[in-house]
Amino acid sequence: MNEDTAHHLLPSMIRRIVVVALVVFCTAEIGILTRPIGFFATLWPANAVLLGLFVIRPSLAGPWGWVAAVLAYLAAGHVSGDAPLLNLWLTAANLAGIVAGFILLRRLDAEDRALQRPSSVLRMLLVCIVAAVAAAIAGCGLGLLVPSSLPRVGFAYWFTTELANYVVILPVLLTLPEIPARGVMLDRLARFRPSLATIMPVVALGLSVVGSIVIGGPGAIAFPVPALLWCSLTYGLFPVTLLVLLSSLAMLGAETADLFRFVHVEDLIDSATSFRLGLTLLALGPLTVATITAVHRKLMLRLDRAVRMDGLTDILARRAYLDQSAALLSRPRPGFWSGVAVLMIDVDHFKQVNDRYGHASGDAVLVAVTDAISGQLRRNDLFGRIGGEEFAITLPDIASADAVTLAERLRHAVERLSVKVGEGQPIRVSVSIGVVHRSRPPAGGLIELLPLADAALYEAKATGRNRIVLCSSSCRAMAAAE
Repeated sequence: MNEDTAHHLLPSMIRRIVVVALVVFCTAEIGILTRPIGFFATLWPANAVLLGLFVIRPSLAGPWGWVAAVLAYLAAGHVSGDAPLLNLWLTAANLAGIVAGFILLRRLDAEDRALQRPSSVLRMLLVCIVAAVAAAIAGCGLGLLVPSSLPRVGFAYWFTTELANYVVILPVLLTLPEIPARGVMLDRLARFRPSLATIMPVVALGLSVVGSIVIGGPGAIAFPVPALLWCSLTYGLFPVTLLVLLSSLAMLGAETADLFRFVHVEDLIDSATSFRLGLTLLALGPLTVATITAVHRKLMLRLDRAVRMDGLTDILARRAYLDQSAALLSRPRPGFWSGVAVLMIDVDHFKQVNDRYGHASGDAVLVAVTDAISGQLRRNDLFGRIGGEEFAITLPDIASADAVTLAERLRHAVERLSVKVGEGQPIRVSVSIGVVHRSRPPAGGLIELLPLADAALYEAKATGRNRIVLCSSSCRAMAAAE
């Protein structure tokens, strides 16, 4: 490693160490503030947050990242007044669970880690159980420090607390989306229009959580389940993980404050253990439904794309092009209409390309041609593959001269292509283009324009190819004769 590289990597490594240390210290302090019984914390987010951070940002999980985490745990314990031996023991127990969870999560494939499969939540649950068991085994001996407490009680409380923290916090980090650019975010916010259908599930969830706390009793913990399932069917996976986290935290806080008015239980730790286990199981249902819903939506998008887009060239397929063009022509924008043009495009002598170089080379030519044409089109232009080597383009809001100029740019873009296939000479191709233009919305819509553009294309091919023909009276006569 040269000196310049070392100078470049050092600030990056320091930033990673600082990030890990700050995250662990702050989340550990939050957990320490919720210790109603000795060292037992009501909420301990540090382990789940650190595990999720190491999984989604592997660059932070280097040796110095782990060292930073250890030092941050020890610093948080020292600040809270933990004895040195207790501090070391607690840190070791925390790290035992994180190491076990990290090893297992890294063995899962990327889709499972991001909860992108129907069974992903169950796999995540198994990882969380193993991590919680590892932490509980390492830390259950500390239960002896609580008067009249047995190691098995400490194990149960530690296990259920860790499991609940992992199950409600970890999915938020695993499904965390990439933060969009500022301009994109502002655009999305400007276009966001809340509706009753998008607001009501959250309102129902809030009311059900409040109702569970106000009514109380053994069954109160299940009150938010219908609302959480409603949210799972309405929102994306990441928003659902946030809602599960927030509702779980609200109910956990209410339980700690003894607002649920459960039947009196002599052993406070046993009561808290039972509540946390129930809260964990409650979160699994909405998370699983949200995962399945996300997978279903993804599959539907793929199916819709497969129907709409041509599999080879990735432009509109014939039916999608015809439908979208027909819809566009049936709803012209008032005040913005300057005409419409339809272009029919045919690759010249394409059969000779297939016969001489093979169909694979012919496919490569078609892909190159469509890429060259797509790069010249405007955002709202519709470009579709009609069949074989024939394409069509609908140009809304365009004058006749501009349509011809654009068609000439398309012809030049294809003429400049040099498609390299195998070890042979590059393939050179050209296109013929027929253009038809209307200054007013055509009464017959696309059905009226396509035959005219096709007749203009036929004339371009008949008069030498690699040229553009604007539909004239002879084209109209030809189209009428057909």
